[in-house]
Amino acid sequence: MPRTLCALLRAGVSDGPHARADYCARTAAHLILDDVSCSQLAAKVGCMADDFSEQVKKALALRAGGHCSNPDCRVLTSGPQEDPAKAVNLGVGAHIRAASPGGPRYDAELAPEKRCSPTNGIWLCQNCAKLIDNDPQRFPVELLLCWKNAAEGNARDHVGKTPLHPSSLLPGLKLKDKVRIDPMIPRLAGKPLWILQSAEGGVYFFLREGTVEEVGIPATFIEKYHSFGATGPGLVELTGRLQWISTRQVWEICPEKPASGPGGEYGLGKSVDFNFPRRAGLQGNFGWSRQDKLPLRLSQGRSIFYDGDGKYLRVTGPDVDQILISDSQ
Repeated sequence: MPRTLCALLRAGVSDGPHARADYCARTAAHLILDDVSCSQLAAKVGCMADDFSEQVKKALALRAGGHCSNPDCRVLTSGPQEDPAKAVNLGVGAHIRAASPGGPRYDAELAPEKRCSPTNGIWLCQNCAKLIDNDPQRFPVELLLCWKNAAEGNARDHVGKTPLHPSSLLPGLKLKDKVRIDPMIPRLAGKPLWILQSAEGGVYFFLREGTVEEVGIPATFIEKYHSFGATGPGLVELTGRLQWISTRQVWEICPEKPASGPGGEYGLGKSVDFNFPRRAGLQGNFGWSRQDKLPLRLSQGRSIFYDGDGKYLRVTGPDVDQILISDSQ
């Protein structure tokens, strides 16, 4: 005998710690016909739980190549158990935007079914999954999407190909060697030098000369290395770009390359409106500069502002665009 609406809600929905009663009630009211089964209701409201389905988690893991998507980690997340029929899994299908109000990076405008979809997930090791949720300001949505896209792009590029060992990818590169990295956004005057500090786990760690600024570059993100011997520093060419992130004051690897020539001089931009900095809660002394006046502003010590996804902010105008700049890098 079919259960009542209240029983269906108690059994199929309210057990979920983050279920939204209003959505469940609407869904149940839509379904509660005489011949509706409990399983049909559960199928409709099942994604109200705070976790992804097993199918979604498996897809996230496979799309990341079974590695943590954090470019500074990239640890393998699965392997064999002693039992030949079982495997160890250290990976987590983490939410980019939280599944429930009050959670890290929660977006009230995101549709409930989108919260448990693969587009809202990123594959991470357990340590990195905990890290991003404990410090959501340091790890905003834009950064996690950048990680996700880079990890999936890297897996896509290496499917069916024999991986290169770092020693064969970067012949002749030694600790303390100085290199230039390209492309690097913003394109700073003098083309700064980077010093190789260490290499471990397939990641090269560089320190910008004369600063405390560091960056870790996975070997899989290095397209070519050119050694010039004693005549000058080497050149590391990336599959993506080395990008300054103004919101976090760090250098990070982003998967997209800027366009060559004047079109990519300032990197990649995104269209916003003049109220975006206020809505996003950006802190600092900002102003908008006409793009044709930008070289002058930069020569006066101002800097282009790069958001958490590594893109500069642009307001499209009828004759010329306006670009957000700040007093500090």
